Amino acid sequence: MKKLLYLLLLLPLGFFASCSDDKDLPSVDITVNIENAVDANGKIYIVEGEPLTVAGIDVKSLNGKASGISGVNYVLDHVGIGYNIVQPFGGTISANLLPAGNHLLTLAFDVLQVDKSIAYAQLSTVVTVVPAVEDLPEGSTLGNVALTYHLNPQN
Repeated sequence: MKKLLYLLLLLPLGFFASCSDDKDLPSVDITVNIENAVDANGKIYIVEGEPLTVAGIDVKSLNGKASGISGVNYVLDHVGIGYNIVQPFGGTISANLLPAGNHLLTLAFDVLQVDKSIAYAQLSTVVTVVPAVEDLPEGSTLGNVALTYHLNPQN
C-alpha cells in the first residue's frame, strides 16, 4: 500500500516534467478579414447602423509546420460578447452595440503549431463608427479589410 501511495505522490511531478519549452512558441501570420469596412489612419471605420462582421480568421505558418487556432472570444469595449469554435471563426457584432464613436475590438484565442508550445493571443484594433458614409476618411470606400498580425517569437 505504501508503494502505491508513493507512486501517487510522484504523479504531479510527471506533469511538470512533460511541459515543453515556453520559449518555443508558434511562428505564424494571422489575418483577420472584416467585411464592409475601411482601414485608414490605423483604425477600422464602419458606418453606424451596420453590423461589424468578421468574415474569418486565417492562419499561415512561417516555418512550414501545420498551425491553427482554437475557438475565438469576441470582446467589444472590454466586454465579452461571443465565442466561436467553428472554422473560419467568423462573427457578427450587432449594430445595436455599436453607437457612433470609438470602440475596442479584441479577438482572443490559442495559437497552435506542430512541435511548438501553445501560445495565447489577443489581437486588438480600434473600430470607429461614423454616423454616415460621408463621414468616412476622405477618398475611402467601404469594402473588405484584411488585418495581418505577425507572431514570431524568434524575431
